[in-house]
Amino acid sequence: MNSFSKQNGMSSLVMLFLLSSLGFFVLCAFKLVPAYAENRYIEEALKSLGEEGSALPDMTKGQIRKKLNKFYMVNNVRSKGAQEIKVERTSKSTIVHVDYEVRTPLFLNIEIVVSFENYLDSSRPLECCRPPIKLGKSE
Repeated sequence: MNSFSKQNGMSSLVMLFLLSSLGFFVLCAFKLVPAYAENRYIEEALKSLGEEGSALPDMTKGQIRKKLNKFYMVNNVRSKGAQEIKVERTSKSTIVHVDYEVRTPLFLNIEIVVSFENYLDSSRPLECCRPPIKLGKSE
């Protein structure tokens, strides 16, 4: 029972390590949350296009870009990558891609890079915002 009286708690070195680790993760969260929030708005813009599923194949590329840019302006999306709108037409559907990456400076010359792939297929509007899963490489 004498051993309990010698336990004093955490040493100052361990406390410093825990606080610095916590600070690092909080810093990363403050840097990454805005990028994920903007991507959420981009997904909402694509979903709004998908809700007009029958109108999407009839829209021109310019009209699609204009509608997305209007949504971005209202929701204050400032990411330059969000302007990377690619529209592909197939015989059955219209496919809209918004693929981009965000580089956020962490400290000094260290950056965090987050890449987003947003995808809307007019033939499957309920599967909005995520590219289809590719099971294997076909060569």
